[in-house]
Amino acid sequence: MHDRIVDRVLQATAQEGMGSTESFILRFDVMILFVSAALRHLHTADPPDTLRAQMLWEITFEGLEESLRSRGVSDLRMASRMRKLLQNAMGRRNAYLKAWDEPEAMRAAIARNVFNGADAGDPRVDMLLTHLSGLAASVLEPTATP
Repeated sequence: MHDRIVDRVLQATAQEGMGSTESFILRFDVMILFVSAALRHLHTADPPDTLRAQMLWEITFEGLEESLRSRGVSDLRMASRMRKLLQNAMGRRNAYLKAWDEPEAMRAAIARNVFNGADAGDPRVDMLLTHLSGLAASVLEPTATP
């Protein structure tokens, strides 16, 4: 499940016209958006799949830590970097989950969080919304392909 989300994040961030230099920060922001979609799906399932949701959240941060280590972040700095990433991710996740059923609020949350306060009408927001369509169901299915 996590690997399928990572694949979708890489596809989305590499898309021409994203307008931002592909970077760890861009991938982080898109990752949290996509993981939020999966978490919402897991939490609203009947019955809610809170165990898989928690596992996804934990694996996401294990992957982020591994990525930082591969970029040369030392053990001494890792705890503070991870704490900051977790705080940012929780704020973004909460904003997405709160705005999910309100299209304009969702557009504004994506523009603010992923594109540093860009206008909600920014075409890059539409690109990400297109990637979000059906994402949760496709990455959560055991036989799903990206």
